[in-house]
Amino acid sequence: MTTYKGISGFAVQSVASDPSPLDEGQVWYNNATYAFKLAAVTTAGAWASGGNLNNAVYGNAMSGTQTAALSFGGNRYPPVTAGTEAYNGSSWTAVNAMNTARSYLAGCGTQTTALAFGGFPPATVKTDATEKWDGTSWTSNPTGLNTSRANLSGVGIQTSALAIGGDTFPPATGRTSGAVESFNGTSWTTTTSLNTARRNTGAAGTNTATIVFGGFTDSPNSVRTESESWNGSSWTNTASLPQARWNMGSAGTQTAALGFGGSSSPAAAPPNNSTIDWDGSVWSTLPATLATNRQRMSGTGTYPAALGAGGYVTPGVTAATEEWTGPGSPTTKTITTS
Repeated sequence: MTTYKGISGFAVQSVASDPSPLDEGQVWYNNATYAFKLAAVTTAGAWASGGNLNNAVYGNAMSGTQTAALSFGGNRYPPVTAGTEAYNGSSWTAVNAMNTARSYLAGCGTQTTALAFGGFPPATVKTDATEKWDGTSWTSNPTGLNTSRANLSGVGIQTSALAIGGDTFPPATGRTSGAVESFNGTSWTTTTSLNTARRNTGAAGTNTATIVFGGFTDSPNSVRTESESWNGSSWTNTASLPQARWNMGSAGTQTAALGFGGSSSPAAAPPNNSTIDWDGSVWSTLPATLATNRQRMSGTGTYPAALGAGGYVTPGVTAATEEWTGPGSPTTKTITTS
């Protein structure tokens, strides 16, 4: 006969009171109430509408949290913009613009100490420009990226950031970059490249602990499922995505990340509304979906409290903002045999 110990490798503990804190999936026997019990999560997480951006945009970057975020740059279909907006958890307010207008840039940091780097300015094919936000205005950093690029990803904070992958167009072929650079608050240093060079990835984490996932490679054109983990010095391949995807929003940490929206087609259309999550070991597709199907959107925040804003819809561009509320805390449920 199959037993719990045979399945899990250990027996159910008998305790006089319910344990605290709880871990999802935890099972025990309460010998005071004579009942088997289970720690279960009651909600799977959901998206809710937030306040719209003042200007619809795609290819923007974001920093901060769900209740204190910054959106900057992007394309307003047209033009490419330097516009910056601050979010207070319910509405967006226009603040001082960046020095260099650009789209498909990367960003990281907080609402009051953000970092913007790379991207496509309107008059050039790509840029290495790096700017710092102090809560009031943007200042151009004296040194830029070592490799000028757009469609890159960024993680970390203003004084300790990572620039990952991207697009070094031109040339028209072989343009995908696996280059990774580390920022110390003053200058960028080239470090270990991705195992799979790609652009338009999702990314979450810090300068020393990052997860990068999905993306796109050129020659031949291919949407990717690969996921890689960064330990501060090297990249390790991890479990693949359940579906190839690029141009998505992302948020979270190396061990608890979200990817949302994007596209699974090399043509970048149609955009989708699905949400995937990373628990540190495997990727899963969640039942919750965005209200607005979109790609080339931006995201910020944590796994239990993420924010997504802007994006390209088919056709056009959106100002929609959506707020993610992750799974609830584990609660105690009694196991019955009836």
